[in-house]
Amino acid sequence: MTDSVRRRYEAIGRRRVLLLLGVGLALLATALITAFMTLGAITEDTDAVEKTLERQASIDSLATFSEQIAVGRRGFLLQPDPLFARTVREASSDFESEQARLADMLVSVEQRDRLEEIRELNAERTVMIDAMFADPEAAVADADTMDFNTDGAVLITQDIREIAEEMSAAESRTLVERNRAQLDSLLLFYIVGGLSLMLLLGVLVTAVSIVLRYNRDLAAAQVSLREANTGLETAVQSRTAELIRANEEIQRFAYIVSHDLRSPLVNVLGFTSELDEARKIIHAHLEELYANHPDLRDEEAWLAVDEDLPEALGFIRTSTEKMDRLINSILELSRQGRRKLQPEELDMEELVEDIVDSLYQRTEDAGATIEVKSIPELESDRIAVEQILQNLIENAIKYLSPERAGKIVVEGSKAVGTVRIDVIDNGRGIAPEDHERIFELFRRAGTQDQEGEGLGLANVRALAYRLGGTIEVDSELGKGSRFRLSLPAKFIAQEALA
Repeated sequence: MTDSVRRRYEAIGRRRVLLLLGVGLALLATALITAFMTLGAITEDTDAVEKTLERQASIDSLATFSEQIAVGRRGFLLQPDPLFARTVREASSDFESEQARLADMLVSVEQRDRLEEIRELNAERTVMIDAMFADPEAAVADADTMDFNTDGAVLITQDIREIAEEMSAAESRTLVERNRAQLDSLLLFYIVGGLSLMLLLGVLVTAVSIVLRYNRDLAAAQVSLREANTGLETAVQSRTAELIRANEEIQRFAYIVSHDLRSPLVNVLGFTSELDEARKIIHAHLEELYANHPDLRDEEAWLAVDEDLPEALGFIRTSTEKMDRLINSILELSRQGRRKLQPEELDMEELVEDIVDSLYQRTEDAGATIEVKSIPELESDRIAVEQILQNLIENAIKYLSPERAGKIVVEGSKAVGTVRIDVIDNGRGIAPEDHERIFELFRRAGTQDQEGEGLGLANVRALAYRLGGTIEVDSELGKGSRFRLSLPAKFIAQEALA
């Protein structure tokens, strides 16, 4: 590889990495900004709802005190008892206090005008009450011939009652509008949060695709270089070293991206909890409002708070938890790629027999048999080889066909400095269009009736590439599968070439 080609290759890789990081940061910034703005709107609407309820309660109290004044006055005129006089004075005092408190809470010009009308009417009624207390005997004497239906104080009380009802109705309309605004803010947050999660997942999958593509390129280059002319040793080592460095950069990038993607997940979970608390407050407010004022009940708003929003919240939590599992899986793959390999001479028949023994109970439960045939020895990393073969044998047990007794064979052979190990089963088999798909991260084929995240075979191929080998599948749907692991007979420390 010439210097100009190498520089161009590195520049393309850097641009892709920077592009993905930029997209991830932009999505994170969008999600955070939207969350803060939405939470601010929800808080503002919640405060407005509380203030509206306070104003409505104050209006109701004002109307109640007015009625108490009227009742006490009428009682005094019918029977001049000091208890009625005290009732009138206490209710008048409470009326004045509540009127002053309500004036401080009102923000609407129309509502302030209505309250001013009430104040003027009450002032007129107060003059009548003062005259009654000034000359109670004359007032009682006049009451004997009075028609209370045309009495001025009674008419004033009726006017105050009507104005208070208008004020309460206006506040009820305001309350409905505030509740709708609050629901709209919640729905906006859920929609934007869901879209942000899907876009973040897309960035994650793209990063993984880049890792796997570079791993495949690296493995293909290593195999072709080993089989090339021995006179090209220097060129092979140079090319392999460059690819290993590129692979290490991609692995580091995958680790960084996976680690940093955890931050928006934590934020989303936190904001989801905040929104759940806000939803509960709204739910409680609506429940109380509808209990006190059934005529204001809005079934669409109630269903949104009681059913739609909890369902959307559960969907966000489920998606977030799934994304967290995916990130953990990618981190695990990244850690495997950074572990230092320790090559040693391996007795492959003994190694496979140990794996088969550890899976004895599962094999028995599946009603299957495993036969281990001759396998040549090789030099490689024991842990990595065990992980590869154990995964292949476990998959063979897991995906046996229910139509026949399971039979699994593990055998080996040699070819041009390479040891081949085949895991053969008579299980369900794999459709031709899925032969490559099953090695992709988080991709599975066939009926999904077994547990798994779609990581096993992706990890197998990544480990095989790192050991300088390959993994292939030959399968026919309904008849069984053959997975072939090809590894160099003599381990070459590929990292040392870098």
